[in-house]
Amino acid sequence: AVVIFDGECVFCNRWVDFLLRFDRRDVFRFAARQTESGAALLRQTGLPEGGVGSIILAERGAILQRSTAVLRILSLLGFPFSLAAVFRIIPAEVRDKVYEWFARNRLKWFGRLQACRLPSPAERHRFL
Repeated sequence: AVVIFDGECVFCNRWVDFLLRFDRRDVFRFAARQTESGAALLRQTGLPEGGVGSIILAERGAILQRSTAVLRILSLLGFPFSLAAVFRIIPAEVRDKVYEWFARNRLKWFGRLQACRLPSPAERHRFL
């Protein structure tokens, strides 16, 4: 599963740090949308290279965005994070309204990095 994220967003980078910490089964690979590999993945999926204002999960040919991507990512982490699947009872339109509100404000609340993160040598194999 490949997580495409905004490499300049502080919150998004913290989310990647969280996933790296708790992905004990080595499920995820990561690509910042600002990198060549991230832009290429977006092109392959038919999404704009500049992103869509959402985290994107590409998994086995499926492209998930917004709250659906987040819930699937948490499910792939396993217990206890998979318990978040209970939020699927809320219609995606409602979940996505909350997601979009947060996404619109994330840079104002958490800030922007001057450059994309550089993975540590131990993490390098996880980044495309």
